[in-house]
Amino acid sequence: MQDKRSFAFSSFRTQRVTFFLLALLLGLLVYLERNTLKKAPIDLVSLDTELQNHIDSLKLLENKEQIFPFNPNYISLSKGYALGLSLDEIKRLHKFRELGKFANSIEEFKVVTQVSSSWILKYSPFFKFPKWVLDKELEKKKTTVRKIKDINKATAKELMLIHGIGTVFSNRIVKYRERVGGFDLINQLHQVYGLDSLVVSKIEEKYQVLIPPKRDKIALAEVTLKYLFEIPFLSRNEAKKIIALRTKNKNISLKSLQDQAVLDSLKIERLALYLY
Repeated sequence: MQDKRSFAFSSFRTQRVTFFLLALLLGLLVYLERNTLKKAPIDLVSLDTELQNHIDSLKLLENKEQIFPFNPNYISLSKGYALGLSLDEIKRLHKFRELGKFANSIEEFKVVTQVSSSWILKYSPFFKFPKWVLDKELEKKKTTVRKIKDINKATAKELMLIHGIGTVFSNRIVKYRERVGGFDLINQLHQVYGLDSLVVSKIEEKYQVLIPPKRDKIALAEVTLKYLFEIPFLSRNEAKKIIALRTKNKNISLKSLQDQAVLDSLKIERLALYLY
């Protein structure tokens, strides 16, 4: 019996020691946790700064202007203010529109309103012009590209690529160009015998006078009849009339030739390439 009691008492002591050790360990953990929190307090300043930055970014996102494509010709007063235009700039646009006119390009809009280059750089990507304006601008660019060739350098073979021009006309154009020493004006093609105006228009779509020939002009008061005979578009009768008029009036001028009905305005314009 004593052995049993001794064993029971010993077991009870072991349980109490175990419980005590567990309680001590729990207390130690609580103590360490509290000390850790005291040593590493929350940085309220950093938290406040981070929160403010977040709020500011949300405000910027909320106030960010969403711009949709628009026709700049129809900018209203309120729309103009929203886009940062001054009252004077808006007034210039509205006054221009009251005349029934439209700004059909970025450059034209800038000239009309006199806005700054920085404004154009920021908002012009949102400009939306009518389709017919864009098509016209595209056609204009294509036409400009087609007119890069110089009529004074075109060969007979190249001219034959134009619809309506065969061997006869291509050779005739080249020979006439050699005779006059090169074209000064593209409309001189009308002087080529038999060349139709419609064909001339087709030539003008691909050729222009880019480098006119250099000529030494002669004074009208000194020009000879022989020299006048060599000018392609002048008839012999017209050349004689010029000399006759000059004999009567030594102060003759090109304008007086037109006033005296000796030559028409077109021939006077071309004669000015040879005489002064």
